[in-house]
Amino acid sequence: MSIVITGASGAAGQSLIAALRSRDVKVVALSHSDAGEQRLRDTGAVVVRADLAHAAQLRDAFAGAQAVHVIPPSLHPREDVLVENAVQAAEAAGVPRLVYHSVMHPHTPTLRNHMRKSRAEVAVRESGLRWTILQPSMFAQVVLPLLGRVVDGEIVVPFSPEAPISVIDLLDLADVAARVLTEDGHDYATYDLAGPLTTLEKMAAEISAARGVPLNVRQVPVAAGPLPPSAAAHPLSAADMISTFAHYDQHGYRGNPRVLGMLLGRPPATFAEVVRRELAKV
Repeated sequence: MSIVITGASGAAGQSLIAALRSRDVKVVALSHSDAGEQRLRDTGAVVVRADLAHAAQLRDAFAGAQAVHVIPPSLHPREDVLVENAVQAAEAAGVPRLVYHSVMHPHTPTLRNHMRKSRAEVAVRESGLRWTILQPSMFAQVVLPLLGRVVDGEIVVPFSPEAPISVIDLLDLADVAARVLTEDGHDYATYDLAGPLTTLEKMAAEISAARGVPLNVRQVPVAAGPLPPSAAAHPLSAADMISTFAHYDQHGYRGNPRVLGMLLGRPPATFAEVVRRELAKV
């Protein structure tokens, strides 16, 4: 079996490569940059240079694959167009299956980044491919660096520390994606993949306990809060992230982990478990 992953050099892509390689699957990892190719060097995947913005490059890269897993660039202002390119290229290359990495609650009209994913989902569902859509909640591995910026024993957060947030471990997401890509029975399914419900306050306490250092949490206005690297360098992406933080501040980001647990065949990892595992690597 040969599976192509777009956006393979990011954290989600590299986790998925490892999950597929452990199943003896040949992985073709696409990257559009030298830096991405460098990050993929030791993953065991066949690395191919191709850009989601160029359908002809995608057709060549997809040729002969049994499935394509589309992970779009984080907060890309034209994500829906890029996913449409991947869908059309997969159809033209004769790829039978496509899995799209979307987001939990894509149809949220106040969030432009979510609505782009909602439009991309339409392109996937209206294709002639056998498709599956994965809708993961916030990644635990994204929250860790957000809460890891400690100044004088204080963590600054951009939305309410008490807002309920569902957080998924990237390894759990990779496990589900690998199963969906390699097992039968997942065609035309949309899976809401919410991790266990928690809050920034509880997550900060778990980091504090794991480090053995007392930490306080201080909320700042959403526009003054720390941004992930994918948003900090681009004004439009920063605006999308700030609006996302504002939405979390008012409504939280709540989901139910039952579907994730059923697909894993076990309880999803908690944030405390992710913290202990990730800090053990340092």
